[in-house]
Amino acid sequence: MIAAEGTPTPAAGKTLYRLLPYRGELAIFGRLLPRRSAILELGCGTGRLTEALLDAGHKVTAVDNSPEMLRHVRDDADKVLANIEHLELRRRFDVALLASCLVNTPIDSMRRAQLSACRRHLTGAGTLIFERFDPSWLRGVEPGAVGRLGEVALAVERVARDGELVSLSLRYSTDAEDWRQHFTAVVLDDADVQHALTECGFGAVEWVDARWGSARVCLS
Repeated sequence: MIAAEGTPTPAAGKTLYRLLPYRGELAIFGRLLPRRSAILELGCGTGRLTEALLDAGHKVTAVDNSPEMLRHVRDDADKVLANIEHLELRRRFDVALLASCLVNTPIDSMRRAQLSACRRHLTGAGTLIFERFDPSWLRGVEPGAVGRLGEVALAVERVARDGELVSLSLRYSTDAEDWRQHFTAVVLDDADVQHALTECGFGAVEWVDARWGSARVCLS
C-alpha cells in the first residue's frame, strides 16, 4: 500500500501493520523468480514478503525508510535503512521487487526516481516485479467494508476523486484498536505503466494479473 499520510496514531499503526498476514503473493509472481535469486525488496515494511522470499531460498536485501519497521524484518535478510529514490548500494541484483502499489504515487518525479533506483540496481539480465492498484478497482472503489486480513478488519471510510487522482481513507481495526491510513493514488492503466517503465530503461511489461507485472532491463 502507498505510505500513509497524517496517521494520527503511529504506534497503533505499527502494531496493526505487524498483524497483517502474508497473502500468498509468491503464488502469483513466484514463477518470475530465478532459483535462489538475489532480490532487492523495496519498501519491505515489517518483512511480510521478506520472510516468504527467504523461506523460498532467495537472498533478500530488504529496504525501508522506517527503522521501526526494519526492526521486525528477519535478521537473515540484509536490512537497509533508506528512501527508495535515494538508494545507492553499488550492488546489482537479479530482481527488484516494488510491491505495495508504490508505483501509483501521484508524484511523477517520485515514480521516475523509484523506478530509476530499481533499474540501476539490476543486472543486465535483471527483472523488475511490481504491484499496482487494479485501475478498475481504483476508479470504482466506494466507502464500505473490504473484508478481513487475518486478525485485521479493513474498511474504506472516505473516497475523493479529482480526475485520475483518488484519495482514500482506510481503517484497519482489531478488537483492541483502530488505525487510519490516508493517501492519494493515481490510476495507472497498462499504457501508463509501460510508458513509465520505458522512460526508466525497462522493456515490455508482462502482466501476471491486473495488479502484478514484470519487465526486463532494456539494454538498447
